[in-house]
Amino acid sequence: MKAVVVLVSVGLLFVACKRRTPAAPPAPATPPVAEPVAKPPPAPATGGSSRIMAGDQNLPALNTALKAYLAKHKKAPAKLDDLATEKFIPFVPFAPPGMRYELDAARGEVKLINQMTK
Repeated sequence: MKAVVVLVSVGLLFVACKRRTPAAPPAPATPPVAEPVAKPPPAPATGGSSRIMAGDQNLPALNTALKAYLAKHKKAPAKLDDLATEKFIPFVPFAPPGMRYELDAARGEVKLINQMTK
């Protein structure tokens, strides 16, 4: 019986001490290449959107807000500030230097006017 135990122990020693080849080190992970991200088009500034751009880029947002105001109230606002007061835009943006935004109630649109012309 002792001989069997000795043989099993020696067999386990050979199995446990079997020369193993070291595993190859893991390849360094290459960082993924970032694809260029396309910017989404600016959203119209209705319902409290904060996407207001500089200069004449604000005109589409202001005109969309004005159309929404006209649809809700069935009349033009007295001034552009009413669009912000009624939460159609978060605020009335500044016009570019030397320019101003003007409400054309008859045509139902907001225009960017050169202050030197009027």
